[in-house]
Amino acid sequence: MTKEELLQKLTIVDMNHAGITTIDKPIIGTRSLSTCLGVFLYDEQDKIAIAAHATSGDPNVAMKEVIKLIKENKLEFASFKYKIFDGYYQDAAAAYHSKETIINRYIKLNLFFASPFKEEEIPSTALLKDPALPANEFYFDVQTGRFVTEEVQFLLQDSTITEEVSKPRHR
Repeated sequence: MTKEELLQKLTIVDMNHAGITTIDKPIIGTRSLSTCLGVFLYDEQDKIAIAAHATSGDPNVAMKEVIKLIKENKLEFASFKYKIFDGYYQDAAAAYHSKETIINRYIKLNLFFASPFKEEEIPSTALLKDPALPANEFYFDVQTGRFVTEEVQFLLQDSTITEEVSKPRHR
C-alpha cells in the first residue's frame, strides 16, 4: 500500500473524540497517547471497529462519543471485543483515570455482548511508541482483522497529517 492509498483509507481519532470504520475508511486508530487512554472496540463478524482517544482527566467526552456511535449505528447487540491501551506515561496518569471505570460505566452498560480481548490476541506491535513524541499510538484494519501500527508508522514517517484524514465518517 502506498502512502496515498493509506491516507484514503485511514481515520485518525483526535483527542477527546471517537470514530468508527466505514467501507471507505477501514483503518482506524489514534496517536499522541501520552497520559491518555486509547479505547478500541472490534466486532469481527461485522468487521466494524470503534476507536476513542480519552483524556486522562476526563474520559467522559470521548466515551460519550463512543456511546453515540454505538446507538446511531444500532450496535448495542454487536459482539465487540475491547481493549484499553495505556498512554506512554501510564504510571503518571494512573491517578487521573481508571480503565475499570471506562469498562464498567461505558462499555458494559451499553454493549450487551462485549468481552475483553485476550492478551494473546493483541500482538506486541499493536501499541507502539510514536517515533516523534513521548506518546503511544495504535492502528487497526478491519478488512484484514489485524493491527497495522507498524505499517502505518512506516508509511506516515516524516509526514504531516491533514485534518481531512482525522474526520470520522459514520456508516
